[in-house]
Amino acid sequence: MASNSPRVTVFMPVYNRAQRLPAAIESVLAQTFGDFELLIVDDGSDDASLEVIRSYDDPRIRLVEQKRNQGIPRTRNRGIDEARGDYLAHADSDDYVYPTRLAKQFAFLEQHAEVAAAGCWMSRMDEGGKLRRGPLVRPTDSREIRGRILFATCFKNPTMMARTDVLRQFRFREELSICSDIDLWGRISSRYPLANLPEVLMCYRAGGVSHADATTQRRMRERIARGFLEEFPFDFTESDVAAHVQLRNLSGFAPDEEFCVWADRWLLRLVDANARSGLYPEPEFTRAAAERWLLLSFRSRRIRDYKNGRRVGSSLRVVAGGWPGYLERTMGWLSGTVRRPSWPGDFKVHRQRLFKES
Repeated sequence: MASNSPRVTVFMPVYNRAQRLPAAIESVLAQTFGDFELLIVDDGSDDASLEVIRSYDDPRIRLVEQKRNQGIPRTRNRGIDEARGDYLAHADSDDYVYPTRLAKQFAFLEQHAEVAAAGCWMSRMDEGGKLRRGPLVRPTDSREIRGRILFATCFKNPTMMARTDVLRQFRFREELSICSDIDLWGRISSRYPLANLPEVLMCYRAGGVSHADATTQRRMRERIARGFLEEFPFDFTESDVAAHVQLRNLSGFAPDEEFCVWADRWLLRLVDANARSGLYPEPEFTRAAAERWLLLSFRSRRIRDYKNGRRVGSSLRVVAGGWPGYLERTMGWLSGTVRRPSWPGDFKVHRQRLFKES
């Protein structure tokens, strides 16, 4: 029989996933770690999802039914409320959990009492279940994660195992119809260290479609970004917020000269504001700003002089010393170990070279 007080609750929200549920459920039940419950919250499915769940005669499965669809943030909070474990491990109903995931994340959190949650790297599959090349790599060190979290997504929610009491303290914001996980882990990172294990322990199914329209998605992302930016001791405009969201999401974006000039000045303002406020660790924060500038430079249509007299090429040379660290983080999945890359040379010198005062 399943324990009424398992060490880990695996929480799986479900909404109309009948065809993909068996693989997800069975991957959880096949874990090498045994002291867990699988809490499935069905969010008002109107397909055969409930029949699939009930077909499993396993005492570790606990089903909670929501008669009406409540949406993902509210359903996630229901899972947090219902969890019996000291730790809560997220798992999506169309992904696949590798057998050692719970064991390795549980051991890590037991050994690192200061860390509130730990994710992992992921392999990827398409809609049909075919594996894609290369893992989905995220930073592993807590300082690097905190330093980068304003500029990029550092976690995939279904990889996360967290201390349940911390999740109950922060909770998902139910007014955020999308990206509530980005908001949650960003808020938690301001209080507690977070980590990712440098090992592929999940397989993520790409290709999910958001039910929110483009306007709603943009509004939600801007609301989250605005909340983080308001912590800095400077004023900004709504156009700055919108541009910052774009700076975080560069995929498919072709920046023009005007955007690059704005980004150059904006990143300088953020670095200077962080130096005054100490909101984010240094030199990790400035390194993250440099990474963002590097990615933006690669996506710019032309590498040429800007109106302020600076060249993209000079910025590229500044961060070139970091390439061994970037390569090591990207390829570290082969060995299963990744060390935190350090900012090349003296921090102040590189900051001055990267962001020259106008």
